[in-house]
Amino acid sequence: MKAKFLILIFLIFIGCKLYDTPSGGYFPYHWGQPPELQTKDYVELPAGYGHGSSTLKHWIELNIEKDKLDKQLNGVKIQLNNFKLE
Repeated sequence: MKAKFLILIFLIFIGCKLYDTPSGGYFPYHWGQPPELQTKDYVELPAGYGHGSSTLKHWIELNIEKDKLDKQLNGVKIQLNNFKLE
């Protein structure tokens, strides 16, 4: 709890905008701002983010997939750096 508070204070001072999740946490900073216009339905959100609109659910799923692809692409870059032509 203390560590989260210190990180929050630090981010406020440097000007980073954090976006709250319905479950009380924060979305990853690199995801950016959640959609402003959302449907009025109520669904369970993935990855433990609580409950919200299906618009928010699809936005979270899209960002999770982007993160997976980024991780896979970083692995490919590392493998290519170790590749040697003989």
